[in-house]
Amino acid sequence: MAEVPCAETHLPGAAFMAAVIPDDDPAPEPTVRIHSRDEQIIPYEIMRWFMEHVAEHVERCRPHWSRENLG
Repeated sequence: MAEVPCAETHLPGAAFMAAVIPDDDPAPEPTVRIHSRDEQIIPYEIMRWFMEHVAEHVERCRPHWSRENLG
């Protein structure tokens, strides 16, 4: 977080993510838990969808970032 100015003002404290993969019963879907003051549980498919969109956005922005760094 050191590279994000004032990150501590945007985060509600120590937070981390954990993937929960049920290994005793294959029926439940995996989930992602975001541990923070207001714990959130996100279905794996939604987190995967979100991360795919993040990756697409990064790929669209990379050419622009490269041009900025060249100039």
